[in-house]
Amino acid sequence: MASDRFLWATITTGAVIVLLVLLGQQNALESSNGLWSSADDPHPLSLECLDHGSLARHDHVTLKIFIEGEQYAIPENLGIDTGVCNESGENMHTVHTHSPGERLHIELKEAGDVPLGVFFDIWGVHFDDTGIFDYRVNATHGITMHVFQDGQQASESNQVTSFDDYLLLNGEIIEIYFQEI
Repeated sequence: MASDRFLWATITTGAVIVLLVLLGQQNALESSNGLWSSADDPHPLSLECLDHGSLARHDHVTLKIFIEGEQYAIPENLGIDTGVCNESGENMHTVHTHSPGERLHIELKEAGDVPLGVFFDIWGVHFDDTGIFDYRVNATHGITMHVFQDGQQASESNQVTSFDDYLLLNGEIIEIYFQEI
């Protein structure tokens, strides 16, 4: 009787250990950082490809991103010759950069609106009111976004809260700040 209890206790303990190890491995495989990303559900416009011909819209917006006070470099040629847009001729996404990277080119075959989130979906990084990249809003950090014209600077009067849903307009300057509150 005692040997049966010892046997079942050993089997139960072993099973619990195996279960805990498997659960730990599953969590490690789910995500390298464990964070949900808005880029996992891309906007349909982020999947459209085009060339420079027959455009109904070709606008420019300046985007600057600051993380903890340091300007984040936006890559040059982002959205050009990607895994999605790589065909001969139609090798650009609807929003892309050339040089310098902070100047966004918004191009459409048909007139229409383009939310800022499309650019981040093309980039493959997270951006919405919960944060940017792997930085998330929490008790100590927040995100703000300002939209203004050349000659102005970020202030409370030009702060917007639409983040990824903000519709891009020609000539605007957009500054995003993730910083300690």
